[in-house]
Amino acid sequence: MEEIELRVAIYERLGLEFGSLPSESGNDWQRAKDEVLEENRQIEFEKLQQLKKIDYAKVDKESDEYKTVMNSKSLQMQVFHITISSRSDLLNDDINKLFQIGNKDILINLAKNVNLSELNINEIIEKGTYLARKNLVNSRELTAEQKLLLLDKMKEHKNLYSDLIDLIK
Repeated sequence: MEEIELRVAIYERLGLEFGSLPSESGNDWQRAKDEVLEENRQIEFEKLQQLKKIDYAKVDKESDEYKTVMNSKSLQMQVFHITISSRSDLLNDDINKLFQIGNKDILINLAKNVNLSELNINEIIEKGTYLARKNLVNSRELTAEQKLLLLDKMKEHKNLYSDLIDLIK
């Protein structure tokens, strides 16, 4: 909840016109603030309970539930973000939002299932784990520049990436 929204809700709780108090402090202010925040937490908890019942691999991308999850940066939503990242119908905006989360499982799913731009592939090369990079090598036609970048990243851990290095060369 934004600070201004919180203040408006507190004034409503107190039954006062917004901005009418000379000081936004005191026992009544704190009590109203605590009540408003608790109600907001309860509403968010109920929304989360409803969101858990949805299959995000199949839900309509125009639905409110899908948009709520995609616009959330909450750690509680990461399970849903991982499920969404396995969809093959993601648009560039969705892919960018998922990249911002930075979860390794999301990167693995994107490398495996999604048609990525050159910029997205480069980002997976930079930030990805072994499985994300392996999915890139196995399922993509990489440019010579991307192969060199990938080889540079993998040479840091030759033992781990020896099979992938052989595939690229």
